[in-house]
Amino acid sequence: MGDTGLWIAGLTGATAVLASWVTSRGHTRAARLQAEISASAQEETRQREIRRAAYLAFLEQAHLMGMEYRRTPSILSLDDQEQRRTRLDEHRARLREVFGPFRHTRQIATVHARSSSVIEACDRVFTASRSLYMALGDIAEGAAGTSAFHTALDQYWTAVDELGEAVRFEES
Repeated sequence: MGDTGLWIAGLTGATAVLASWVTSRGHTRAARLQAEISASAQEETRQREIRRAAYLAFLEQAHLMGMEYRRTPSILSLDDQEQRRTRLDEHRARLREVFGPFRHTRQIATVHARSSSVIEACDRVFTASRSLYMALGDIAEGAAGTSAFHTALDQYWTAVDELGEAVRFEES
């Protein structure tokens, strides 16, 4: 009976050690999995915040460009053609200054975009801004009337609105 008790005690001890080892590995694996899930969720949240900041920065720059465009009608209403051309040239120089940050934020927004619809919307805003700038050049040269500006401006604001919609759709 002594040998049987020793066997049972040894078997019980070995079972306890094995159970402890299996439980420890399970806990370790569960902890590792939980840490990976947590890190993944944190990275996804970080990427979403970066993307949102990029979109907001580009929209802000688009509105700053729009503020510059709002100064244009007073220039276009000048009767003296020479003064109007001089003021348009100055205005276009200011637009070129504002264009740098506008272009930069557009590039960042497209790099972080998740969907092609947002990238295309960013591109439409960029293209509409260029068309508006070119229309001002044509008006300054006398190759186009002031209606070209108003048409291009409407297209610009439509493109900005479409970008806002694309961003909202992507975020939902």
